[in-house]
Amino acid sequence: MVPFVYSMPTKVVFGAGMVEKAGAEACAIGRKALLVTFREEHVKSLGYYDKVAQSCEAAGVALVPFFGVKSNPSAEHAAEGIRIAKAEKPDLILALGGGSVMDTAKYIAAGYHYDGDAWDLAAGKAPIERALPVVCIVTIPATSSEMNGTSVMTNETLERKEGFASLHLRPKTSILDPELTYSVPVLQTAYSSADIISHLLEHYLGHQLDFAPYQDYFCQGGVKSIMACMDRILENPADPDARAVMMWQAAFAWSGFYDAGFGLANSIIHILGHSLSGFYGTPHGAAMSVTILGSMRYYQKERAKKYAGFARGVFGITSQDDDVAAAAGIAALAAWFKKIGTPTTLAEAGITDPGAIEKMAPDALATATAWGETEAFGYTVDVMKEMFELCI
Repeated sequence: MVPFVYSMPTKVVFGAGMVEKAGAEACAIGRKALLVTFREEHVKSLGYYDKVAQSCEAAGVALVPFFGVKSNPSAEHAAEGIRIAKAEKPDLILALGGGSVMDTAKYIAAGYHYDGDAWDLAAGKAPIERALPVVCIVTIPATSSEMNGTSVMTNETLERKEGFASLHLRPKTSILDPELTYSVPVLQTAYSSADIISHLLEHYLGHQLDFAPYQDYFCQGGVKSIMACMDRILENPADPDARAVMMWQAAFAWSGFYDAGFGLANSIIHILGHSLSGFYGTPHGAAMSVTILGSMRYYQKERAKKYAGFARGVFGITSQDDDVAAAAGIAALAAWFKKIGTPTTLAEAGITDPGAIEKMAPDALATATAWGETEAFGYTVDVMKEMFELCI
């Protein structure tokens, strides 16, 4: 294992009904909070907003609402949140929503203390030296944003999606109440499942260690647990046990916990996926189910032994021929994505632009370069094109 430093300062409050603790957790930090969430009508119609507002009122925490976060959140919208925060001077930020909301909250938290354009922080042009405290109330488990210091934002003007990270952005507290997820539509839950699996697979399939049974089996078990949860949710979207397990598994898929010791991550699934979302607005999880398959096909021969282990451990493939088993595992994963309703090709994701690959390949290479992976993994524009072609 590669040496590492691991720290998990985020306090987790988990369980049905725990949304009622939001006010007390916020009050432990301050008495005024910027509440970042999605569309006002939507969040209020689901009852989330009222539960949080009542809890905060009872705890003596004043709320400044900031509505309107969307899938693939934009830096332009978040800039207005930063403006409001600088005017209102909150003690903390409450993020009520899924990954898009949590990422927006982190972006605002970092931009609050920065005098220039906050996009400088996302693009790595300026360091994140401090941030407002963030408390997350998760309604859509998928991205592990509730447990990590990462944010992913889209600059719509530049048509550029950036992922960036800082220890200052790790949430102080995250409230994981499975009851808030019961009303999440099945298709959106399927996208979340693909996203969780992408986080697990990226590190598992990309690491070069000869011996990593703990991490490898953690990944295999995690993927199987998400599949088991989705099977139950397809039958009953409000299955309390499936919703709870999925919420907890999502928190640890990309929190820095299971991949500790792997060294530099090969983040190709997300490198490719960010371009789909950045140019075509593809929901993040939908992009992941496409790029998981494309990147696996690209590395299939080179990593046949690893892929065969995945196929046998997750899907029960019995072939002892690694090449045969690897191919069968990729096919089985594609079939499962189809079963739950997530796309498996660019066309199924709604990307039919004949110039899409020419447009996305340089963008994906720019992401790989920004993340320090171009040289390490030999990525070029031609490699990116080949991978995207394997997503057709």
